[in-house]
Amino acid sequence: MSKNYEADVIVIGGGASGITAAVASAEKDASVIVLEKGSTTGGAANMGMGIFAVESKYQKAQLVDFSKEDAFNLLMNYTHWRVDARLVRKYIEQSSNTIEWMESLGVEFLGAYKYFEKSTQTWHIVKTKGSNAPAERSASNMFRALTERSEELGVEILYNTKATQILMENGYVTGVEFVGEDGEKVIAECNAVIVATGGFGDNPKMIQDILGYEWGKDLHSFRIPGVQGEGLRMLWEAGAGKTVPTMELTFTTPGVTDVFKTLSETMRQPNLMVNLDGKRFYNEELMSNTVYTGNAISLQRERMAFTIIDDSILNTYRKTGLDYVTIHHNIKTVDKWDKELQTYLSGGQSEKTGLSELHNEEQKHQVNIYEADTLEELCEKTGICLENLKQTLEEYNESCTTSDEMFFKKHKYMKPFKSGKFYAARHYPAGYGSLGGVKTNDNMEVLNDAGIKISGLYACGTDACNIYGDSYCFFLPGNTMSFAVNSGRIAGYSAVEYMDSDEFN
Repeated sequence: MSKNYEADVIVIGGGASGITAAVASAEKDASVIVLEKGSTTGGAANMGMGIFAVESKYQKAQLVDFSKEDAFNLLMNYTHWRVDARLVRKYIEQSSNTIEWMESLGVEFLGAYKYFEKSTQTWHIVKTKGSNAPAERSASNMFRALTERSEELGVEILYNTKATQILMENGYVTGVEFVGEDGEKVIAECNAVIVATGGFGDNPKMIQDILGYEWGKDLHSFRIPGVQGEGLRMLWEAGAGKTVPTMELTFTTPGVTDVFKTLSETMRQPNLMVNLDGKRFYNEELMSNTVYTGNAISLQRERMAFTIIDDSILNTYRKTGLDYVTIHHNIKTVDKWDKELQTYLSGGQSEKTGLSELHNEEQKHQVNIYEADTLEELCEKTGICLENLKQTLEEYNESCTTSDEMFFKKHKYMKPFKSGKFYAARHYPAGYGSLGGVKTNDNMEVLNDAGIKISGLYACGTDACNIYGDSYCFFLPGNTMSFAVNSGRIAGYSAVEYMDSDEFN
């Protein structure tokens, strides 16, 4: 790789935020190089379905009564105003225009959707060619369109290329050091650098050191290949101020979620949930808000919990269908329960689809779905305290005839245990990856510890996603991918504005 590289803007990472930033910069006539250490653009966002937006034409057509002001207030109240209000405001304000911008690139949307019953209708799902049904991976169409647009604009994408250092001189960005496919170290000169590297979700040591979880034991998050935290390291070495990263926490049943979908969706209904002590700790009515559920599970002993049903409850689902139906899995009945259970308990495998491919093989060796003829057998298999579980079931069944005085779960979700076998699913905290780690302002300019911007240095996407406080806000579905895309646009435009400013000249 003996060629000399130089560009107005160098983007480190070609995922959701990086490829968007590249297009945004190039549309403003900047020359752009993207350094992507993988072999494709879009990254993990290719596995997703859509992006958050407010006051879009789809919401207006669907009579969605939810404004930008509503979204701003919801998110700021959710975070207790411990986030950058200017950035939140700019992101929300731009979101509807981003839908139109995507459409100008040939992207089609099915409309605006909720993720669960209590969420807002902000999730704009990308249409898959030839289908009018929501589909996993549909967002890949969006990143394909962005990649094609970047190529039209002359963006140079270097695949299998790993950035190693951001170069600085007198407080200004001057270039990037990187290693190409041939292993040769190269220096590329530039006027601005946009870091869009996606956090450290594939780095168990950083997860443990920073977040306190032991991956594979008490955290079973997605391992997006190559997301090792190098971008944050380079930013910190360049003088970027640190924020405290979080995990985009949810919950999972390892080896079952996204794989044995009927088993998974049945055991994620508002069923009785207990911890290892055999005690309830959560209003199971909130199960569909996977962030709240993950938070609650993470506080339990050994960070695990179990949902439990029996044959009588299963037969109720056979008659009435499931209480909660998710758009991405769309499992409405338990028709495949018996087949999936037999396959799972015999050690067989189901077809891998969508997000299941982001789970590591080692997660499949655990047993996390249990069948038992008696409570004694169930507790022996799971480790749940038998004495407490018996008392919990007695109290729960009594509440089914009156009301839930423990956590005030709606009566319609209170299904008593009557007869037959018992079934349990063991759940752990999960997550889509890390969030945050570097300070920015609302222009996605990177700030040092004193809050002063570093000239020519920008961050977007996961590395800069500090807008949720301590928990991802699932009330506004599509938020993380949308923040990646919108912060990429902001970073791309800001980098060009910087080069046109008196500060640069």
